[in-house]
Amino acid sequence: MTATTTPLAAAPVGARPRAGLRGLPWLVLRQHRATVWCAASTLAALVVGLLWLRNGMDDFIDSRAIRDACITSADCPTAQATVDYFRNTAGDLLHYLGYPLRLLPLVAGMFVAGPVVARELESGTYKLAWTQSVSPLRWFAVKLSVPAVAVLAGGSLLSAAYTWAWQAVPEVLLPGQAWYLSFDMLGPAPVAHALLGIAVGALAGLLVKRTMRAMGAALVGYLVLTGALLDALRPHLVSPVTQLSAEVPGLIRDRTWMLERGIVTRTGEHLAEPHCGVGVSPEQCLARHDGAGWYLDFHPYGNFWPLQWAEAGVSLALAAVVTAVAVRLLRRMYR
Repeated sequence: MTATTTPLAAAPVGARPRAGLRGLPWLVLRQHRATVWCAASTLAALVVGLLWLRNGMDDFIDSRAIRDACITSADCPTAQATVDYFRNTAGDLLHYLGYPLRLLPLVAGMFVAGPVVARELESGTYKLAWTQSVSPLRWFAVKLSVPAVAVLAGGSLLSAAYTWAWQAVPEVLLPGQAWYLSFDMLGPAPVAHALLGIAVGALAGLLVKRTMRAMGAALVGYLVLTGALLDALRPHLVSPVTQLSAEVPGLIRDRTWMLERGIVTRTGEHLAEPHCGVGVSPEQCLARHDGAGWYLDFHPYGNFWPLQWAEAGVSLALAAVVTAVAVRLLRRMYR
């Protein structure tokens, strides 16, 4: 009696493979499934919290009639007490719910630098993938693209929810959360910053090849890059508005980001905040510096979205440059 084997049934003509991730992307998600579930749960909780907070703030502001109330006047102490209560409850909660967006670039960069890239280089497990018809460049592309897609999707959702909640509150109620003070938590900027953090983390992982050291290098590299470049560039990404006056310009509150104030000399030069000494009148200060008047440079609220998209573009350009450097380094190290 001879044993017979039944051949595998052939797939029908035109049949498609099963939907879902396969190969290296699936393996990356599988390796970090605990982190994926934790991040997804945190994202869901934050979005739900922001939706609840937005509705609660709208109801409170309208029911207490403080949207246009005389907030600082001594004639309406009831309104002042209500505003103080709002600031200490909903205002603080809104501020803390925005912090994950500010920390997202650091967390994403450190995660990619250490657990995603450096740990495999440190342990040598990358060699197994490279012997399975996976090139070093494809391995690196997947290691970079999987967290980038996750951050792009989740970060965009969280940023949209936070921006929507933030826009419900008049700035006069929460002056400490003005648009220029909350810039890193609003709009497309935090998402672009996170993609830059991922690129910096990938480069740090390739350079250091030690998990904890790579995470530290990514942290330092991102902070240096953004602190030295993005923070310095932000006020100049869009041309500010210049106000000229014969008298010293006062503070402009109406959702305005004031940049610089000073004297315009008779030759047209701008002297920022000239030192005139104690007790010197504005007229004497002008005469001392041969001034013709005063100027004030500021960004009105109308520049918020242009500044957001401009900074996002700069961040993405920097991310592309850092990624190109990392790819070049990878080719030189493992060719």
